[in-house]
Amino acid sequence: MNIAVITSGGDSPGMNPCLAQIVKCASEKGHTVYGYRRGFLGIRDDDYRKLEVSDVQGWYKLGGTVLRTGRLPELKEAGMREKLAENLRKNHIDTLIVIGGDGSFKGALALHEADSALNVVGIPGTIDNNIYGSDYTLGFDTALNKQVNYIDDISDTALSLPGRVFFVETLGAWDGYLTHSSVLMGMADCSVLVEKPMTNEEICKKVEEVLADPQRDYVLITFAEGCYQMLEAAEYVREKLHVNLKCNLLGYQQRGGVPTARERIHAAGFAKYAVQAADQGIKNVYVVYKDGQYGYLDLSCAANKKEFDWFEL
Repeated sequence: MNIAVITSGGDSPGMNPCLAQIVKCASEKGHTVYGYRRGFLGIRDDDYRKLEVSDVQGWYKLGGTVLRTGRLPELKEAGMREKLAENLRKNHIDTLIVIGGDGSFKGALALHEADSALNVVGIPGTIDNNIYGSDYTLGFDTALNKQVNYIDDISDTALSLPGRVFFVETLGAWDGYLTHSSVLMGMADCSVLVEKPMTNEEICKKVEEVLADPQRDYVLITFAEGCYQMLEAAEYVREKLHVNLKCNLLGYQQRGGVPTARERIHAAGFAKYAVQAADQGIKNVYVVYKDGQYGYLDLSCAANKKEFDWFEL
């Protein structure tokens, strides 16, 4: 069997160890793996290479994605889907494994619809942890640890120069899993989320309340990037309270870096189940990790919105 694999959408730590494990698992079963560069763009351009176990030995410790990634909005057009499907047929690809988010899974399903003989299997790869039906997505733990280190470093200054206010914007798009985690760990006083918004006045009152506590030396509030509110809220609080307030953005640094041990374990689990689906003819699914076990959901389920329920854990 010929298996193609792509990394699609935003890069995330864990993609490379997952790629390495796909090649290893597939090779053990006698299958051949081809890696297409730049996601769906590579399928369009016939830009691929055969991947041997010897090629991927050092990939386990690498952040980002060696295959690179990309976006192809034209995939919504029937003509483009036909072109990609034809290229995969020409190269005798039986199964396409897509590591990415819900948008990438939607593209994969569209490819199957263009060629019903093509099996497509998804692996959740996004730091946002927002794939429906899965408790975990590749990249989340590494991104979260970056956030922990970042806020830990800020707290050194916060404790040395008491009375300051720190706003920290995290990645995570419109989902609050990264942002709110710092509150759950006791590192932040509150979080401003798309799922649980706060007005600038409410944020100001929270800052004032914490500063009034004689046992507290500083205030730290995390903001989800999808709120687009941190800078505006900072100006409001400065004007109302006349405090020393510093804004901090993690930015794309949060998406890079060496995958954590937990990341690599999940990468291996997701890879094993993806190759198993290809090997056993389990069609058009994505691998999920739910309640401590790996399993499958139909690719169409990825279009559903994962409900955020981390306010209290």
